[in-house]
Amino acid sequence: MDSKDIVLSDLKLAIEQLCLHLKTDDSCIWTNHFEKQLKHVNDLIEYGYVEENLYELSSSIRAVYGGMGSFNDYYNPHHSKERNELIKLYGSSSDLSSKVYDLAVKLKQSE
Repeated sequence: MDSKDIVLSDLKLAIEQLCLHLKTDDSCIWTNHFEKQLKHVNDLIEYGYVEENLYELSSSIRAVYGGMGSFNDYYNPHHSKERNELIKLYGSSSDLSSKVYDLAVKLKQSE
């Protein structure tokens, strides 16, 4: 397994965990975007990829970060037992959001 495969695998896990957090907020407008990114990651893992595919995925993920009204402004105001359990297991949605972004940046970096 090369380093891009490892980053892709780590990214898959981080997006899965982030989606679990986002789904605890029924009004979250970002869930669909990250579920699509997760499908894209799964397709690349299953069917293979070239560097261009990784750049496209990285850009698509990073496109929702930065600027007013962007994903990094998102805050889940709902407190629940489920959400608390997710935080204990995986960290906060903010931590996972940063992790997803950092892994997306790694995808586009040269070996």
